[in-house]
Amino acid sequence: MTNADRTGRMKTISKLAMGIIRRCGERCNIVRAGDRYRISEVRYNEFRLTLSRPTDDKDRTSTLDVRFCGKLVLHVEWTPEAVTRTSYRPGSWEAMLLRYDRTLALAGSAARTD
Repeated sequence: MTNADRTGRMKTISKLAMGIIRRCGERCNIVRAGDRYRISEVRYNEFRLTLSRPTDDKDRTSTLDVRFCGKLVLHVEWTPEAVTRTSYRPGSWEAMLLRYDRTLALAGSAARTD
């Protein structure tokens, strides 16, 4: 896999995970190591998707973590200006997350017909 392919896959998976988090993530504020964070998280079957943002950070750094079966498979850290850190382990989890994005449980309230 070339660096361009790897970057493209990371962008695609990140957008997919962010969409799921925005639609149905549980949101809370926590204090960790003296800093306040806004956390949005989705736990669904084998996955845990977490978006965290420090509330008092003037750089406005955000972090996305995707865990599959408890293991970190995608980590992206960015500011509004640039991506600052990444970690990515390709695998079958990507296709599974794509399928989960289409399930009614993760489609958000707009897709539900209760």
